[in-house]
Amino acid sequence: MKKEKAKEEWWKLSEKVIEGSSEWRKEHPNATLRDIEEEIDQRLSEMRARMITDIAQDSASAEWEAGEKAAVCPECGAELLKKGKKKRKLQTREGQEIELEREYGICLKCGHGIFPPR
Repeated sequence: MKKEKAKEEWWKLSEKVIEGSSEWRKEHPNATLRDIEEEIDQRLSEMRARMITDIAQDSASAEWEAGEKAAVCPECGAELLKKGKKKRKLQTREGQEIELEREYGICLKCGHGIFPPR
């Protein structure tokens, strides 16, 4: 995702968090401070997960271009074979699931696979 497009999406998400939080508060006038905190944390964690995904996908590690210096296996030091892009699901510290698509490499010597190959 291009940086400017990502920023636009983040602004939209932040507006959604703000508007949604205001609406939630109107619907829950007797909410405790803990209730409010949990609701805000949940809304912000969704936005945070999107930002983490976008920034990770924009990193140099997301691509493994032909002609680059060969990536090497961290286990045995042998050259990795490029196996194409793979999707991987991860969880943030706050429990939000994110999905990254990165190049995947495998070591022909020891069989170790690495995502991304750096």
